[in-house]
Amino acid sequence: MSYKHEHNKLQTFILGTLLGGAVGAAIALLYAPKKGVRLRKDISSGVSDISNDLNRLAKKAKKTGVRLVQGKIEAGDEVLHQTYDKAERLIGEAVKYISDVKDRVTMH
Repeated sequence: MSYKHEHNKLQTFILGTLLGGAVGAAIALLYAPKKGVRLRKDISSGVSDISNDLNRLAKKAKKTGVRLVQGKIEAGDEVLHQTYDKAERLIGEAVKYISDVKDRVTMH
């Protein structure tokens, strides 16, 4: 599965979780038997808590994304270095083969 697909799945899950929590909290507060002033304070507190949770989750998602990207970059660098090393060996072998062929041709 691609990074983009996994990232989209993670974003959808986080968004659904947060929205579900926010809606559930709002409904619970609205149906709670409290006076208006107390209800508004509870709603304000709930919104503040949700905002803090969103910020914390956003930071965590960013860190996770950075780690995933860094891992892909490192893996790409490793493949690049392996390919370069193999190309160097093949070029060395080709140069040696060409030199051997030239030596044979000049001997005859």
